[in-house]
Amino acid sequence: MKRIFTICLFEMKRTFKKKSAYVMMLAMPLLFTFIFGGLFGSGSVTKWRLALVDEERTSFSQQVVNRLMMDEMVTYEPVDNNLAQEMLAGQEVQGIVTIEKGIAEKLVSKQQAIQIQFLPGTTVAPLLEQQVNQAVQGIDIYLAAAREGSFHLQEDWETIFNKLTANEGPLHVWTERGSISQQAGMSGISYNSAGFAIMFVMMMMLSMTGVLMEAKQTGIWSRLFVSPATRFEVLAGYFLSFFLVGWIQFLLLIVLSSALFGVKWGNPFGLLALITSLLLCVVGLGIAIAGFVKTAEQQNAIGTLVIISTCMLGGVYWPLNIVPEIMQKIANFVPQTWAMEGFTSLISDGGGIGNVIMPSLMLLGFAVLFLSVGLSRMKYV
Repeated sequence: MKRIFTICLFEMKRTFKKKSAYVMMLAMPLLFTFIFGGLFGSGSVTKWRLALVDEERTSFSQQVVNRLMMDEMVTYEPVDNNLAQEMLAGQEVQGIVTIEKGIAEKLVSKQQAIQIQFLPGTTVAPLLEQQVNQAVQGIDIYLAAAREGSFHLQEDWETIFNKLTANEGPLHVWTERGSISQQAGMSGISYNSAGFAIMFVMMMMLSMTGVLMEAKQTGIWSRLFVSPATRFEVLAGYFLSFFLVGWIQFLLLIVLSSALFGVKWGNPFGLLALITSLLLCVVGLGIAIAGFVKTAEQQNAIGTLVIISTCMLGGVYWPLNIVPEIMQKIANFVPQTWAMEGFTSLISDGGGIGNVIMPSLMLLGFAVLFLSVGLSRMKYV
């Protein structure tokens, strides 16, 4: 055990002597959280403005207008088309929502009934489009129920529709898994704190596991294996150093994000289980990548590409429910998806350790897979 701790402490000291390590560990994730968290705001409610054009101007289209204007996340400005275009060109609104003529018939026949227009490069366009479509889907359900009720009750479908929608409350946003919602109480700052903590812990672990390649190149690796230390002790020492540095980084990010941004990370026992399983997975990924490359430079290049692409796929940068369904299914095969699901349960839903059992088990499954691959390809000479 003494040899294991000696190797572990040596690597940890070497890591914390580098000033660049603190940039990767703390400065970058906090900076990214501050910048990108501003997209959603620091509170649980963010308001956007959209121009709303009603081309039909019937009692039913007015019901659609009323339904859209219940949205707590979007402020709609009812205007004519010309004024809407002027407002969009002047960037007074983020987009234009147009209710087309014949909206009821189009909804029944599953045709596009509402047009949404944004300025090129609008960063929140997918989120706003998702919100509008979600409201329209709610109208579609009521419309189908009203038409079915009209057939059985021998009553005008519009009257039934008005009765069904009479007692509706405010609409909330993004209520699916891994989402940012007023109902769940997860803000953009909280979402990005979790997401960028995951990404930069992975980046740090990639850098840490790169020392294996460096040790091979400099001859340290071969000298260790001719020393009294066994192969197990050498690997355990390195592995423990990676794991402890990851925990120190995550703990500091939790403390700093709580102090600077007011993020409430939730149940500590749930966090302990989730972060531990995540770190095992991340260390395993780093060792797996190290098993396929020959130099530390290759490790960094390939590892960075893998981490950034899987973070995009796994919902680190944006909620998964704004991407196509096929991408949501593929996302289940990357560990970041399960990590974000666990953090969402703890931060948004106030969950406990029971709520992160499945995400933790999935992350441990990834850890076993990565470690098996990495250790099987490890060359000790």
